[in-house]
Amino acid sequence: MIFSAPLFLYLLPAAGLPILFHFLWRQKKRQIVFPTLMFFYQADPKLHARRKLHQLLLLMMRVLLILLMLLALSRPRFQVAAGVGGRVSVVAVIDNSGSMSGETGGDQTKFELAVQGTRNLVASLGQQASMNIVTLVKTPDFPVGDALMNEKERLLNALDTLTPCAATGNPGRALTEACALIKAYSGAGGVVHVFSDLQTSDWAAHEGGLDTIDASVRFVFHRIASPARTQANVAISSIQFPPHKILPNHPLTVGVVCRNNSQTTATVRVNSVDNHDIKHTRPVVIEPGRIQLVPVKTQPDRAGHHWLRVWIEGDSFAADNEAGIGIVCDQTETIWFDGSQAEFGVLPMAFSPDGFGQVTGMSSRFGRIIEGTQIETERPILIVTTWHELTRKDQGPSMLQDFVQVGGNLLIVPSPSRSGAQASVPDWVGASTMTRVTHPRGAEIKALDVESGFWNRLREATGGMSLGDARAFSFYPLALSPDHVPLLTIDTGQVLLAHKTLGRGTIYTSGTAFDPRWNTLPLTGTMVVLAQSMAMQGTVPTPNGLVTVRAGESPAALNLGEQTIELVSLVGDPLNWQGPAHDMPGWARAGVYRARTGDSQYLVSVCASPEEGLMQFVNGTQVPALQSIPHEIVEFNPQARFKQYHRDQKRSVNLFLPLVLMATLALLVEGWLANPIRHKSSAADQDTPMAGRLSEAGLSTRVDRETG
Repeated sequence: MIFSAPLFLYLLPAAGLPILFHFLWRQKKRQIVFPTLMFFYQADPKLHARRKLHQLLLLMMRVLLILLMLLALSRPRFQVAAGVGGRVSVVAVIDNSGSMSGETGGDQTKFELAVQGTRNLVASLGQQASMNIVTLVKTPDFPVGDALMNEKERLLNALDTLTPCAATGNPGRALTEACALIKAYSGAGGVVHVFSDLQTSDWAAHEGGLDTIDASVRFVFHRIASPARTQANVAISSIQFPPHKILPNHPLTVGVVCRNNSQTTATVRVNSVDNHDIKHTRPVVIEPGRIQLVPVKTQPDRAGHHWLRVWIEGDSFAADNEAGIGIVCDQTETIWFDGSQAEFGVLPMAFSPDGFGQVTGMSSRFGRIIEGTQIETERPILIVTTWHELTRKDQGPSMLQDFVQVGGNLLIVPSPSRSGAQASVPDWVGASTMTRVTHPRGAEIKALDVESGFWNRLREATGGMSLGDARAFSFYPLALSPDHVPLLTIDTGQVLLAHKTLGRGTIYTSGTAFDPRWNTLPLTGTMVVLAQSMAMQGTVPTPNGLVTVRAGESPAALNLGEQTIELVSLVGDPLNWQGPAHDMPGWARAGVYRARTGDSQYLVSVCASPEEGLMQFVNGTQVPALQSIPHEIVEFNPQARFKQYHRDQKRSVNLFLPLVLMATLALLVEGWLANPIRHKSSAADQDTPMAGRLSEAGLSTRVDRETG
């Protein structure tokens, strides 16, 4: 007998309280005077004995009521042998995490061995055995019910549909769920068989929940050996999105962070395909233990949701090689040129060749800016003005200054159609132009501050920091305040292009016009990179609910409790699910999924867990995640005899409910005895005490009467 709350057993002596009260408050005798005893001679001699029996039964019911209630509160369970006749409760936990897709040195993967072991376990059980299967990574495509069953065929068919994932497992959830299945079926007592390679990323520690597991359940871990790899392994560690807006038809580069987890140099290919079925591949060499950022290019053609699928080929382990990348493209943005098109040379072509944003996602707008309301209406991401026009606008508070302060970008350039010295400029610009310089043969243009993020687009386009054979023929050297950062210069050290931050925006100042008569930048293609970098730098993507997680993780943004959420896969596992957010299936494999709840919409990018490719496994005879919970580890054996683990299994019968029902019955009997129902008035007269009848007759004699 097992008591879950033994504290109440110490209160069992309280069941004797009714007996104690009976003797303490026992009725005493006193004399009553009657005129004659003749009526007592006619009294029934059995009346006194019946009364004593009635009191004894009433006393027993009260003692029994207290005794049964105290026993029920102690939560007793009676254990009986369950292994006899094959009556056992078993749950198999299959490790379907990413590491299980690794080879074993034979023609089977670790996952295939785990499935084979589970099949052997099902086959070894008798007809009266009850069993179920739990996966270490919960997936929506493996439902086998929420109770133990003896339907072997159903369990074997379910195993045929099970496939390994790209996620890290959750031992706390899996083992707790296994114990709950056993407890719901038998009260307690059962065996949990775990088929796993015991990778430390899963089993070294736990996130909580394991300390609530019932200690009466036996845990047997069947460890599947993991041979050492001879080839290199590269994993996709994370995804880096551009920090600026993503525009339609604008070339987009996403950074894929690849990590070499091995001690061997890796030579792999990073492949990608987008939602337009445009494919790219890039050979990559990564030194042992190093991380490398691999640029992956795409070009969304319109505003809305887009996706990329990225995978690695050529290494020794595939489960950590894939990532889904969701992309939310913004609307076409405006570049406002403060003047006529002739005042800016070929610069407008660098931003928008057609002027409508069909090629770069930027449209051109020409005209004098007269009022700040024009800027608020158009909301351009960049305003391009000339030094000459800037001096004309400096009448009181500048609307251009306000535009930059709140996050806009401003580019100030000389006009190729104007000559002569530039007038003084407002102090908030922090820069001015000096006397114009001419180089008939051209001075070589060099890039400065090469580590700045401003040059990322140039590095992506050229693979380095090359400006080609860019030369300057004519320019105004810039006089800069200390808060300016030079970007372009010539051999003599004179600055051609610089920038500074003002509020949340950026001011770019150029001493040379973007025109072939002034320099060769328009002829090298570098001008397009420079122009678009100035337009996009500092722009903030529109809040769009983009969520990035690793397989096996739960995004905090989607922990919405009882709210209804709808999931649809764009790439990856087919999924079309709707229900409460707390029942949402996990992200078991890489892909891109759209989640919608109410008026909110999220795009979830899932990449494979990089920890699953690590060659680190639990050694010895203890699993760290289980801590003090009794368990044993055995090496996996395809011919294992599982009956040896079930012979001493016991089944618990919970006695709480039967004891409560018996206590209720005792209460009803006690109430009936304490308050008997009078069916007939004659019976009431017969039971009236003799002394009472004599009193009613007015007779008197001396008798003994019990009084309280």
